[in-house]
Amino acid sequence: MRITTTLKAVAVAAVLTAATPVLAATTFSTNFDSTNFGPGAGFTTLSSYEGWTGGANGIEVQYNNVAGAPFSGANFVELDTNANSSMSRMIDAGSYILRYWYSDRPNVPANSNGISVLLNGSSVFTSAGGAGGSNTNWSLQTFAFTAAAPTTLTFAALGRSDSLGGYIDSVSLSAVPEPMTWAMMITGFGMMGVALRNRRAAAKVTYA
Repeated sequence: MRITTTLKAVAVAAVLTAATPVLAATTFSTNFDSTNFGPGAGFTTLSSYEGWTGGANGIEVQYNNVAGAPFSGANFVELDTNANSSMSRMIDAGSYILRYWYSDRPNVPANSNGISVLLNGSSVFTSAGGAGGSNTNWSLQTFAFTAAAPTTLTFAALGRSDSLGGYIDSVSLSAVPEPMTWAMMITGFGMMGVALRNRRAAAKVTYA
């Protein structure tokens, strides 16, 4: 019985260790709706918003369907203020899946709507953009990546710098367990299975 208890303790410890990443990954979810800008339709340019820091041209938040309907809530970001703009935030090392909803700006040519995702200033993923229709046309964008060290994650406008650009809404970053973490979890559950079998065997011997 002592062996069984020890195995169980080791198995539980392995599972708990596996569930706790060695490096704390950054996770977040934002749909830009933390501020109610009032009942009317409009837009505002901010230096920072919901954990994001704007570049030289700030972050434009549109609200209440001033130039297209949001994906969710009342607000979303247009990445072209008075010129091509960007927004950035720091993330920890880790493996991630980035998800966000993208739309062309309505009634704007394709060469003005692109958005790029950058890691430490290097473009790694692009929502190329098309000619905008009569209203927003939201589509889910998904990109998986690994950051080996603390990294600056940036969204930036592409194409013509004319105060008209692509839209983003409902951005989320989720951590992906490393292969070693999965291996430790599998090992932990396997050891728990061994402990349960040993306990059953011991019970049969005791009551035989």
